[in-house]
Amino acid sequence: MRTWLKWMRGLVRNQDGVAAVEFALIAPAFFALLLAVMDVGRYMWVLNTMQYAIDEAVRAGVIRELPDDEIKDKVVAALTPINSASVDVTVESDTGSVTVTASSSYSFFFPLSVAVSETTIDLRTEMPL
Repeated sequence: MRTWLKWMRGLVRNQDGVAAVEFALIAPAFFALLLAVMDVGRYMWVLNTMQYAIDEAVRAGVIRELPDDEIKDKVVAALTPINSASVDVTVESDTGSVTVTASSSYSFFFPLSVAVSETTIDLRTEMPL
């Protein structure tokens, strides 16, 4: 009985493998947070790429007096890194301004929650003639 108690006291004081257990407890939360940050960064990149594309296209359209089709083609060409087929682009020009809108559905790789697994990006740029 005495050796058994001695063995138990030694086992309680033993610190071997504590770091592995702590890592096993923390790793899932750490990697989930890392993936969520990367996914939000990707979302922001897509948003900024789309905004830059429509800004540049409307600027070029106004300065060079391009027709609506060419403005739309410029937007689509600038959106090739983000699969421009999934982006709906419309160009409206009247006597006073040119307006370009872009809309796309965005799916997160790692859903932030059950409610936020997909969102719609709607962007608009207007420039006077």
